[in-house]
Amino acid sequence: MGDFEDAISEEMLPAERRQRLIEWFKTNQAGVTQDLARMFNISVSTIRRDLDLLASEGLVRRTHGGAVAIRNRATFELSTDMSRRTAVEEKQAIVEEALKLIEPDQSLLIDTGAVICHLLADGVAQLDHNLTVITNDLYVAKALTYRQNIKLIVPGGACRFGSFSLLGEPALSYLKDIRCDTFFMSAAAIDEECVSETMLEMVQLKRAMVDAARETVLLADSSRFMARALHRTAPIERISTIITDPGLADEDRVRFPTPNPAFRIVQL
Repeated sequence: MGDFEDAISEEMLPAERRQRLIEWFKTNQAGVTQDLARMFNISVSTIRRDLDLLASEGLVRRTHGGAVAIRNRATFELSTDMSRRTAVEEKQAIVEEALKLIEPDQSLLIDTGAVICHLLADGVAQLDHNLTVITNDLYVAKALTYRQNIKLIVPGGACRFGSFSLLGEPALSYLKDIRCDTFFMSAAAIDEECVSETMLEMVQLKRAMVDAARETVLLADSSRFMARALHRTAPIERISTIITDPGLADEDRVRFPTPNPAFRIVQL
């Protein structure tokens, strides 16, 4: 990024700056407002106006903390660090809505591989309900360890390098005999046909979890929608409920089938 930053000057014309911003989003999937303002040597209010303009032209999708590119790369995956800094308010509101669905004595599956699942685990850890939680995510497991009201089950597998995800066996075999109440699912990409992922091993685990649950609740901020990742995970009709933020445009939402999935749009 150094050469890019060196090429930016305070005297850059607005049109030129916005073109540079467009070029930046071609190779960087998400940007935080403060970081972009510092990179372009302009005020936060100016970069917000630039992002609003690009969003109005359909080049990026705005979040409360910055913006994400309109994704068209089926193999792209945000880093965990960037995901933690992107759509922060949206993710937190989605999690708070998801927590309302949890009742005492339920059995839950919590997905792996997404920051929003980690936030959900942090919230579940604060509940007083007696729960059974099954997860193949090491962060989720750690957050729920030493909670006397929670029976925690980690089926196991091989840890994916650089992540908290345990993939493969023995989890896949274990999940074949599980029947739980709710699977809280994440996704790399969602459109009106299916939920999809960038990794085949992740797809296999998520499919087993969908099959093991009475209902599947998908937690996803609006940047995940109207995009496709490389591997189809599940038909969209297999999703009972989608919880997302107001950034999902009405014209996109109405393209989804009814009654499944049902949408719950959080307030920010």
